[in-house]
Amino acid sequence: MVQIYRTKQRQQQSVVQEVTITSLDLHGQGVGRSNGLVCFVPGALPGERVTARLTAKGKVASGRLQGCVETSSERIAPRCDYVGRCGGCQLQHLAAPRQLYYKEAALKDELRRAGIEVGAWQPPLTGPAFGYRRTMRLAIHQGQLGLRAVGSQNIIPIRHCEVADPALARLLPSLQELLATLKGHKLLGHLELLHLPPHTAALWRLTGKLPKGDLEKLIAWAQSQDVALYTQQEAIAQHWPEAPVSLGYPLDGLALGVGPADFIQVNGAINTAMVAQAMAWLAPTKTERVLDAYSGLGNFSLPLCKRAKAVVAVEGVAAMTARNQANAEANGLDNLDAQTLNLDDPDAVQALLASGFDAALLDPARPGAQALCQALAAGSGPGRVLYVSCNPATWKRDAALLIDGGYRLVQLGLMDMFSQTAHVELMALFIREG
Repeated sequence: MVQIYRTKQRQQQSVVQEVTITSLDLHGQGVGRSNGLVCFVPGALPGERVTARLTAKGKVASGRLQGCVETSSERIAPRCDYVGRCGGCQLQHLAAPRQLYYKEAALKDELRRAGIEVGAWQPPLTGPAFGYRRTMRLAIHQGQLGLRAVGSQNIIPIRHCEVADPALARLLPSLQELLATLKGHKLLGHLELLHLPPHTAALWRLTGKLPKGDLEKLIAWAQSQDVALYTQQEAIAQHWPEAPVSLGYPLDGLALGVGPADFIQVNGAINTAMVAQAMAWLAPTKTERVLDAYSGLGNFSLPLCKRAKAVVAVEGVAAMTARNQANAEANGLDNLDAQTLNLDDPDAVQALLASGFDAALLDPARPGAQALCQALAAGSGPGRVLYVSCNPATWKRDAALLIDGGYRLVQLGLMDMFSQTAHVELMALFIREG
Protein backbone atom coordinates (compact mmCIF):
# COMPACT_ATOMS: atom_id res chain seq x y z
CA MET A 1 0.00 0.00 0.00
CA VAL A 2 1.33 3.41 -0.97
CA GLN A 3 1.20 6.06 1.74
CA ILE A 4 0.94 9.69 0.75
CA TYR A 5 2.50 12.13 3.16
CA ARG A 6 1.21 15.68 3.31
CA THR A 7 2.96 18.49 5.07
CA LYS A 8 0.95 20.01 7.87
CA GLN A 9 -0.41 23.46 7.15
CA ARG A 10 1.36 26.08 9.16
CA GLN A 11 -1.01 27.41 11.79
CA GLN A 12 -1.18 31.14 12.35
CA GLN A 13 -0.14 32.01 15.87
CA SER A 14 -1.89 34.65 17.93
CA VAL A 15 -0.40 36.74 20.68
CA VAL A 16 -1.84 39.23 23.16
CA GLN A 17 -0.37 42.70 22.76
CA GLU A 18 -1.18 46.28 23.65
CA VAL A 19 -2.43 48.47 20.81
CA THR A 20 -3.12 52.21 20.79
CA ILE A 21 -6.19 52.89 18.66
CA THR A 22 -6.10 55.99 16.45
CA SER A 23 -9.16 55.65 14.19
CA LEU A 24 -12.09 53.51 13.05
CA ASP A 25 -12.26 51.94 9.61
CA LEU A 26 -15.33 51.56 7.38
CA HIS A 27 -16.13 48.27 9.12
CA GLY A 28 -16.29 49.96 12.54
CA GLN A 29 -13.05 48.35 13.69
CA GLY A 30 -10.49 50.18 15.78
CA VAL A 31 -7.25 50.77 13.87
CA GLY A 32 -3.83 51.14 15.48
CA ARG A 33 -0.23 49.99 15.29
CA SER A 34 1.81 47.56 17.31
CA ASN A 35 5.32 46.25 16.64
CA GLY A 36 5.23 47.53 13.06
CA LEU A 37 1.85 45.96 12.29
CA VAL A 38 -1.35 47.74 11.31
CA CYS A 39 -3.87 46.26 13.73
CA PHE A 40 -7.65 46.01 13.36
CA VAL A 41 -9.53 45.47 16.62
CA PRO A 42 -13.35 45.25 16.58
CA GLY A 43 -14.93 46.93 19.60
CA ALA A 44 -12.01 49.31 20.25
CA LEU A 45 -12.37 53.10 19.99
CA PRO A 46 -10.00 55.91 18.95
CA GLY A 47 -7.95 57.19 21.88
CA GLU A 48 -8.02 53.84 23.69
CA ARG A 49 -5.08 51.69 24.68
CA VAL A 50 -6.27 48.12 24.57
CA THR A 51 -5.03 44.59 24.89
CA ALA A 52 -5.96 42.42 21.92
CA ARG A 53 -5.28 38.88 20.80
CA LEU A 54 -3.65 39.52 17.43
CA THR A 55 -3.16 37.22 14.47
CA ALA A 56 -0.74 38.60 11.90
CA LYS A 57 -0.80 38.15 8.14
CA GLY A 58 1.97 40.05 6.43
CA LYS A 59 2.08 43.57 7.82
CA VAL A 60 -1.53 43.47 9.00
CA ALA A 61 -2.98 41.92 12.15
CA SER A 62 -6.59 41.25 13.07
CA GLY A 63 -7.42 41.12 16.74
CA ARG A 64 -9.97 40.24 19.36
CA LEU A 65 -10.44 42.81 22.09
CA GLN A 66 -9.34 41.49 25.49
CA GLY A 67 -9.62 44.63 27.61
CA CYS A 68 -9.05 48.38 27.86
CA VAL A 69 -5.92 49.74 29.55
CA GLU A 70 -7.06 53.30 28.85
CA THR A 71 -10.75 53.82 28.00
CA SER A 72 -12.10 56.50 25.69
CA SER A 73 -14.45 59.08 27.21
CA GLU A 74 -16.72 58.35 24.24
CA ARG A 75 -17.34 54.75 25.28
CA ILE A 76 -20.88 54.14 26.56
CA ALA A 77 -22.69 51.11 27.96
CA PRO A 78 -24.56 49.17 25.22
CA ARG A 79 -28.33 48.99 25.64
CA CYS A 80 -28.51 45.37 24.50
CA ASP A 81 -27.09 42.48 26.53
CA TYR A 82 -26.48 40.46 23.32
CA VAL A 83 -23.74 42.88 22.19
CA GLY A 84 -20.47 41.04 21.65
CA ARG A 85 -22.27 37.78 20.86
CA CYS A 86 -24.87 38.78 18.25
CA GLY A 87 -23.40 39.93 14.96
CA GLY A 88 -26.11 42.52 14.36
CA CYS A 89 -24.82 45.63 16.18
CA GLN A 90 -21.12 46.46 16.22
CA LEU A 91 -21.20 50.04 17.55
CA GLN A 92 -23.59 50.22 20.51
CA HIS A 93 -20.62 51.21 22.68
CA LEU A 94 -20.53 54.56 20.83
CA ALA A 95 -23.25 57.23 20.73
CA ALA A 96 -25.07 57.45 17.38
CA PRO A 97 -23.80 60.94 16.40
CA ARG A 98 -20.20 59.83 16.98
CA GLN A 99 -20.80 56.66 14.97
CA LEU A 100 -21.64 58.86 11.98
CA TYR A 101 -18.68 61.14 12.67
CA TYR A 102 -16.23 58.24 12.49
CA LYS A 103 -17.95 56.64 9.51
CA GLU A 104 -17.62 59.90 7.59
CA ALA A 105 -13.99 60.30 8.68
CA ALA A 106 -13.20 56.75 7.51
CA LEU A 107 -14.85 57.37 4.13
CA LYS A 108 -13.02 60.68 3.68
CA ASP A 109 -9.73 58.89 4.35
CA GLU A 110 -10.60 56.15 1.83
CA LEU A 111 -11.43 58.73 -0.85
CA ARG A 112 -8.33 60.79 -0.12
CA ARG A 113 -6.13 57.73 -0.61
CA ALA A 114 -8.03 56.86 -3.81
CA GLY A 115 -7.57 60.41 -5.17
CA ILE A 116 -11.33 61.04 -5.35
CA GLU A 117 -12.31 64.66 -4.70
CA VAL A 118 -15.73 65.62 -3.34
CA GLY A 119 -17.13 69.05 -4.20
CA ALA A 120 -19.18 69.36 -1.00
CA TRP A 121 -19.93 67.07 1.92
CA GLN A 122 -23.57 67.30 2.95
CA PRO A 123 -24.87 66.66 6.50
CA PRO A 124 -25.81 63.02 7.06
CA LEU A 125 -29.44 61.94 7.09
CA THR A 126 -30.33 60.85 10.62
CA GLY A 127 -33.29 59.16 12.30
CA PRO A 128 -34.07 57.13 15.42
CA ALA A 129 -30.99 55.42 16.89
CA PHE A 130 -33.07 52.47 18.15
CA GLY A 131 -36.37 50.82 17.28
CA TYR A 132 -36.09 51.65 13.59
CA ARG A 133 -36.01 48.24 11.84
CA ARG A 134 -39.34 47.56 10.15
CA THR A 135 -38.04 44.26 8.73
CA MET A 136 -36.17 41.41 10.45
CA ARG A 137 -34.79 38.15 9.11
CA LEU A 138 -34.37 35.53 11.82
CA ALA A 139 -32.54 32.23 11.53
CA ILE A 140 -33.93 29.01 13.01
CA HIS A 141 -31.85 26.09 14.27
CA GLN A 142 -32.68 23.22 16.64
CA GLY A 143 -35.93 24.80 17.72
CA GLN A 144 -34.43 28.19 18.52
CA LEU A 145 -34.81 31.47 16.70
CA GLY A 146 -32.26 34.26 16.59
CA LEU A 147 -29.51 36.15 14.79
CA ARG A 148 -26.11 34.99 13.58
CA ALA A 149 -23.26 35.16 16.07
CA VAL A 150 -20.23 37.38 15.55
CA GLY A 151 -18.00 35.86 12.85
CA SER A 152 -19.97 32.61 12.80
CA GLN A 153 -22.97 30.81 11.34
CA ASN A 154 -24.05 29.87 14.87
CA ILE A 155 -27.32 31.34 16.14
CA ILE A 156 -27.75 33.54 19.21
CA PRO A 157 -31.33 32.98 20.44
CA ILE A 158 -32.91 36.35 21.20
CA ARG A 159 -35.96 37.43 23.17
CA HIS A 160 -35.56 41.15 22.51
CA CYS A 161 -33.90 43.45 19.96
CA GLU A 162 -33.16 47.11 20.61
CA VAL A 163 -33.00 48.15 16.94
CA ALA A 164 -36.21 46.38 15.91
CA ASP A 165 -39.47 48.29 15.65
CA PRO A 166 -41.32 47.69 18.93
CA ALA A 167 -44.12 46.01 16.95
CA LEU A 168 -41.61 43.34 15.88
CA ALA A 169 -39.59 43.17 19.10
CA ARG A 170 -42.70 42.34 21.12
CA LEU A 171 -43.17 39.15 19.07
CA LEU A 172 -39.83 37.56 19.96
CA PRO A 173 -40.68 35.94 23.33
CA SER A 174 -43.89 34.36 22.01
CA LEU A 175 -42.04 33.12 18.91
CA GLN A 176 -39.44 31.33 21.06
CA GLU A 177 -42.25 29.67 23.03
CA LEU A 178 -44.06 28.74 19.80
CA LEU A 179 -41.01 27.08 18.26
CA ALA A 180 -40.54 24.88 21.31
CA THR A 181 -43.95 23.30 20.59
CA LEU A 182 -43.41 22.52 16.88
CA LYS A 183 -42.59 18.98 15.75
CA GLY A 184 -41.41 20.03 12.29
CA HIS A 185 -39.01 22.80 13.32
CA LYS A 186 -36.32 21.28 11.07
CA LEU A 187 -38.52 22.25 8.09
CA LEU A 188 -38.35 25.94 9.03
CA GLY A 189 -35.64 27.66 7.01
CA HIS A 190 -35.93 31.16 8.43
CA LEU A 191 -38.54 33.72 9.43
CA GLU A 192 -39.07 37.18 7.96
CA LEU A 193 -40.98 39.78 9.98
CA LEU A 194 -42.38 42.96 8.46
CA HIS A 195 -44.14 45.92 10.08
CA LEU A 196 -45.94 48.32 7.77
CA PRO A 197 -48.66 50.07 9.78
CA PRO A 198 -51.39 49.10 10.28
CA HIS A 199 -50.15 45.59 9.46
CA THR A 200 -47.51 43.27 10.87
CA ALA A 201 -46.64 40.18 8.82
CA ALA A 202 -44.67 36.96 9.36
CA LEU A 203 -43.35 34.89 6.44
CA TRP A 204 -42.04 31.43 7.32
CA ARG A 205 -39.67 30.02 4.68
CA LEU A 206 -40.12 26.23 4.56
CA THR A 207 -37.94 23.42 3.26
CA GLY A 208 -40.84 20.91 3.33
CA LYS A 209 -44.52 20.56 4.18
CA LEU A 210 -45.27 21.24 7.83
CA PRO A 211 -47.32 18.75 9.85
CA LYS A 212 -50.96 19.85 10.02
CA GLY A 213 -50.74 20.35 13.77
CA ASP A 214 -47.76 22.70 13.38
CA LEU A 215 -49.56 24.84 10.83
CA GLU A 216 -52.54 25.07 13.16
CA LYS A 217 -50.21 26.29 15.91
CA LEU A 218 -48.72 28.95 13.60
CA ILE A 219 -52.21 30.17 12.71
CA ALA A 220 -53.26 30.26 16.38
CA TRP A 221 -50.13 32.27 17.20
CA ALA A 222 -50.82 34.71 14.35
CA GLN A 223 -54.39 35.21 15.52
CA SER A 224 -53.32 35.83 19.11
CA GLN A 225 -50.68 38.37 18.03
CA ASP A 226 -52.75 39.97 15.22
CA VAL A 227 -50.09 39.13 12.64
CA ALA A 228 -50.73 38.33 8.98
CA LEU A 229 -49.32 34.83 8.45
CA TYR A 230 -47.62 33.58 5.30
CA THR A 231 -45.57 30.51 4.41
CA GLN A 232 -43.39 29.85 1.38
CA GLN A 233 -42.09 26.51 0.19
CA GLU A 234 -42.36 27.33 -3.50
CA ALA A 235 -45.25 29.78 -3.83
CA ILE A 236 -46.28 32.15 -1.04
CA ALA A 237 -49.51 31.24 0.75
CA GLN A 238 -51.48 33.46 3.13
CA HIS A 239 -52.99 31.52 6.04
CA TRP A 240 -54.43 34.25 8.25
CA PRO A 241 -56.51 36.36 8.07
CA GLU A 242 -58.82 34.83 5.45
CA ALA A 243 -59.25 38.12 3.56
CA PRO A 244 -56.24 39.30 1.49
CA VAL A 245 -53.99 41.75 3.30
CA SER A 246 -52.79 44.88 1.48
CA LEU A 247 -49.24 45.53 2.66
CA GLY A 248 -47.61 48.82 1.75
CA TYR A 249 -46.21 52.14 2.92
CA PRO A 250 -46.77 55.84 2.15
CA LEU A 251 -44.03 57.79 0.38
CA ASP A 252 -43.96 61.26 -1.16
CA GLY A 253 -47.76 61.45 -1.21
CA LEU A 254 -47.96 58.03 -2.87
CA ALA A 255 -48.95 54.56 -1.69
CA LEU A 256 -46.52 51.74 -2.54
CA GLY A 257 -47.85 48.18 -2.45
CA VAL A 258 -45.52 45.50 -1.06
CA GLY A 259 -45.55 41.71 -1.09
CA PRO A 260 -44.49 39.81 2.07
CA ALA A 261 -41.24 38.69 0.39
CA ASP A 262 -40.40 41.98 -1.37
CA PHE A 263 -37.24 43.91 -0.54
CA ILE A 264 -37.84 47.29 1.09
CA GLN A 265 -35.53 49.61 3.00
CA VAL A 266 -35.45 48.54 6.64
CA ASN A 267 -35.53 52.07 8.04
CA GLY A 268 -38.76 53.84 7.11
CA ALA A 269 -37.77 57.27 8.47
CA ILE A 270 -34.44 57.32 6.63
CA ASN A 271 -36.08 55.98 3.47
CA THR A 272 -38.52 58.91 3.44
CA ALA A 273 -35.67 61.39 3.97
CA MET A 274 -33.49 59.62 1.39
CA VAL A 275 -36.10 59.81 -1.35
CA ALA A 276 -36.79 63.49 -0.59
CA GLN A 277 -33.06 64.28 -0.75
CA ALA A 278 -32.65 62.30 -3.98
CA MET A 279 -35.43 64.28 -5.64
CA ALA A 280 -33.89 67.56 -4.46
CA TRP A 281 -30.38 66.67 -5.60
CA LEU A 282 -31.29 65.17 -8.97
CA ALA A 283 -34.03 67.79 -9.54
CA PRO A 284 -35.79 66.15 -12.52
CA THR A 285 -38.10 68.36 -14.58
CA LYS A 286 -41.21 67.84 -16.70
CA THR A 287 -39.11 68.04 -19.86
CA GLU A 288 -36.70 65.25 -18.91
CA ARG A 289 -36.43 61.51 -19.46
CA VAL A 290 -34.93 59.78 -16.42
CA LEU A 291 -33.41 56.32 -15.90
CA ASP A 292 -34.06 54.56 -12.59
CA ALA A 293 -31.62 51.64 -12.49
CA TYR A 294 -32.07 48.79 -9.98
CA SER A 295 -35.57 50.14 -9.44
CA GLY A 296 -37.14 47.42 -7.29
CA LEU A 297 -40.81 47.98 -6.53
CA GLY A 298 -40.65 51.70 -7.33
CA ASN A 299 -39.21 53.36 -4.23
CA PHE A 300 -37.54 56.00 -6.44
CA SER A 301 -39.43 55.37 -9.69
CA LEU A 302 -42.79 56.69 -8.53
CA PRO A 303 -41.47 59.92 -6.97
CA LEU A 304 -39.48 60.46 -10.18
CA CYS A 305 -42.67 59.98 -12.23
CA LYS A 306 -44.30 62.84 -10.32
CA ARG A 307 -41.53 65.19 -11.46
CA ALA A 308 -40.18 63.95 -14.81
CA LYS A 309 -41.66 63.72 -18.28
CA ALA A 310 -40.87 59.99 -18.52
CA VAL A 311 -39.14 57.39 -16.33
CA VAL A 312 -37.60 54.14 -17.51
CA ALA A 313 -37.28 51.81 -14.51
CA VAL A 314 -34.92 48.87 -14.98
CA GLU A 315 -34.72 45.90 -12.63
CA GLY A 316 -33.30 42.38 -12.91
CA VAL A 317 -36.19 40.62 -11.12
CA ALA A 318 -39.35 40.31 -13.21
CA ALA A 319 -41.64 40.16 -10.15
CA MET A 320 -40.33 43.53 -8.98
CA THR A 321 -40.79 45.01 -12.44
CA ALA A 322 -44.44 43.92 -12.33
CA ARG A 323 -44.85 45.33 -8.82
CA ASN A 324 -43.36 48.65 -9.90
CA GLN A 325 -45.70 48.95 -12.88
CA ALA A 326 -48.70 48.00 -10.76
CA ASN A 327 -47.75 50.61 -8.14
CA ALA A 328 -47.50 53.29 -10.83
CA GLU A 329 -50.93 52.41 -12.20
CA ALA A 330 -52.46 52.30 -8.71
CA ASN A 331 -51.20 55.85 -8.14
CA GLY A 332 -52.46 57.16 -11.49
CA LEU A 333 -48.96 57.56 -12.99
CA ASP A 334 -48.84 56.80 -16.72
CA ASN A 335 -45.28 57.89 -17.54
CA LEU A 336 -43.44 54.81 -16.22
CA ASP A 337 -41.83 52.24 -18.51
CA ALA A 338 -40.81 49.35 -16.22
CA GLN A 339 -38.39 46.87 -17.82
CA THR A 340 -36.66 43.67 -16.72
CA LEU A 341 -33.01 43.75 -17.74
CA ASN A 342 -29.70 42.27 -16.62
CA LEU A 343 -27.67 45.36 -15.73
CA ASP A 344 -24.50 43.26 -15.50
CA ASP A 345 -24.73 42.59 -19.27
CA PRO A 346 -22.62 45.23 -21.06
CA ASP A 347 -24.46 44.79 -24.37
CA ALA A 348 -27.87 45.18 -22.73
CA VAL A 349 -26.66 48.26 -20.85
CA GLN A 350 -25.27 49.85 -24.01
CA ALA A 351 -28.58 49.32 -25.81
CA LEU A 352 -30.48 50.80 -22.86
CA LEU A 353 -28.36 53.98 -22.72
CA ALA A 354 -28.54 54.41 -26.49
CA SER A 355 -32.19 55.45 -26.10
CA GLY A 356 -31.02 58.62 -24.35
CA PHE A 357 -31.57 60.02 -20.85
CA ASP A 358 -31.26 63.45 -19.28
CA ALA A 359 -30.58 62.10 -15.79
CA ALA A 360 -30.06 58.75 -14.07
CA LEU A 361 -30.56 57.37 -10.58
CA LEU A 362 -28.61 54.26 -9.55
CA ASP A 363 -29.49 52.24 -6.44
CA PRO A 364 -27.66 48.91 -6.79
CA ALA A 365 -27.16 46.10 -4.31
CA ARG A 366 -23.78 45.53 -2.65
CA PRO A 367 -21.96 44.38 -5.84
CA GLY A 368 -22.47 47.87 -7.25
CA ALA A 369 -23.09 49.05 -10.82
CA GLN A 370 -19.82 48.43 -12.63
CA ALA A 371 -21.15 47.61 -16.10
CA LEU A 372 -23.55 50.55 -16.04
CA CYS A 373 -20.90 53.00 -14.82
CA GLN A 374 -18.46 51.78 -17.46
CA ALA A 375 -21.09 52.43 -20.12
CA LEU A 376 -21.98 55.84 -18.68
CA ALA A 377 -18.33 56.82 -18.66
CA ALA A 378 -17.65 55.54 -22.17
CA GLY A 379 -20.58 57.25 -23.90
CA SER A 380 -22.20 60.66 -23.90
CA GLY A 381 -24.39 59.66 -20.95
CA PRO A 382 -26.90 61.80 -19.04
CA GLY A 383 -25.74 65.08 -17.58
CA ARG A 384 -26.58 64.08 -13.99
CA VAL A 385 -26.12 60.77 -12.17
CA LEU A 386 -27.32 60.21 -8.63
CA TYR A 387 -25.78 57.11 -7.03
CA VAL A 388 -27.24 55.61 -3.83
CA SER A 389 -24.89 53.01 -2.36
CA CYS A 390 -24.98 50.45 0.45
CA ASN A 391 -21.33 49.45 -0.07
CA PRO A 392 -18.58 52.12 -0.09
CA ALA A 393 -16.05 49.66 -1.57
CA THR A 394 -17.94 49.02 -4.81
CA TRP A 395 -19.19 52.63 -4.91
CA LYS A 396 -15.57 53.87 -4.78
CA ARG A 397 -14.72 51.64 -7.77
CA ASP A 398 -17.75 52.90 -9.72
CA ALA A 399 -17.14 56.53 -8.74
CA ALA A 400 -13.62 56.30 -10.17
CA LEU A 401 -15.08 55.02 -13.46
CA LEU A 402 -17.50 57.94 -13.68
CA ILE A 403 -14.82 60.49 -12.81
CA ASP A 404 -12.43 59.05 -15.40
CA GLY A 405 -15.28 59.29 -17.91
CA GLY A 406 -15.77 63.02 -17.41
CA TYR A 407 -18.12 63.27 -14.43
CA ARG A 408 -17.43 65.44 -11.38
CA LEU A 409 -18.48 64.37 -7.89
CA VAL A 410 -20.26 67.52 -6.73
CA GLN A 411 -21.80 66.39 -3.43
CA LEU A 412 -21.89 63.42 -1.13
CA GLY A 413 -23.56 62.59 2.17
CA LEU A 414 -24.02 59.62 4.47
CA MET A 415 -27.36 58.15 5.52
CA ASP A 416 -27.83 56.53 8.94
CA MET A 417 -29.91 53.66 7.57
CA PHE A 418 -28.44 51.13 10.04
CA SER A 419 -27.68 52.93 13.29
CA GLN A 420 -25.63 50.94 15.85
CA THR A 421 -23.98 48.94 13.06
CA ALA A 422 -20.83 49.42 11.00
CA HIS A 423 -22.94 49.52 7.83
CA VAL A 424 -22.40 52.66 5.72
CA GLU A 425 -24.90 54.00 3.17
CA LEU A 426 -24.28 57.09 1.07
CA MET A 427 -25.72 59.26 -1.66
CA ALA A 428 -23.58 60.98 -4.28
CA LEU A 429 -24.34 63.32 -7.17
CA PHE A 430 -22.17 63.36 -10.31
CA ILE A 431 -22.36 66.06 -13.03
CA ARG A 432 -20.88 65.56 -16.48
CA GLU A 433 -18.26 68.19 -17.28
CA GLY A 434 -18.44 70.16 -20.51
